Amino acid sequence: MSVPELMGVRHQVAIVGRVTDALTRRPMGGAVVTIVKMPAAAKSRLAMKSIQFGARWKSMAERLDRTRTAEDGLFYFLDLPNGKYTILASIERFGKRYGSSEGTVTVSRDATGKMQIDALEISLPSTTVRGKVTGPELTDGVSMAEVRVRGSGERAFSDRQGKYVLAGVEPGERTLVVTARGYAPATTKVTVGKPGDVATLDIPLGLLR
Repeated sequence: MSVPELMGVRHQVAIVGRVTDALTRRPMGGAVVTIVKMPAAAKSRLAMKSIQFGARWKSMAERLDRTRTAEDGLFYFLDLPNGKYTILASIERFGKRYGSSEGTVTVSRDATGKMQIDALEISLPSTTVRGKVTGPELTDGVSMAEVRVRGSGERAFSDRQGKYVLAGVEPGERTLVVTARGYAPATTKVTVGKPGDVATLDIPLGLLR
């Protein structure tokens, strides 16, 4: 990433990173990235900025301590004092289908004042249901079984071992509908506690009569 030039003044990138999906490793655009812990010098600068912008400060999407990722998942913060920072990422546009995640990075400069940058990757955990679809013998996996969340449309197909992964579901009690050729359909419930949690549920199918 090149160093931005704004209003004719050269700014230095202090923190650069990318937000990705923890399951697929795909970049996540539109994630909110916030500095939640910072050194005292940065806190002082933040306090001055909040006074400068007044009532607008809380609603500003782009500030000294907050930004959003681009479509390629990249984000950066400019001109921060040296020290250790904790960064929190979340993605509001997917509701509760993803949890939040943190990362830490240290801002430092060399003897000439040039930033020493280490890229930070923050992976957001998808709210997930996973498990295995089995046949009457319970140990045999059923491949190509469709596992669908009733009412919301998320679905997945089991692999050769019968394993399935339903990613990006809403937390709470969900009803799963399972169908596979040669087997009787099954309906079962599963509860996912909170955003980013992973619930495990094995689903047995009986033979179609």
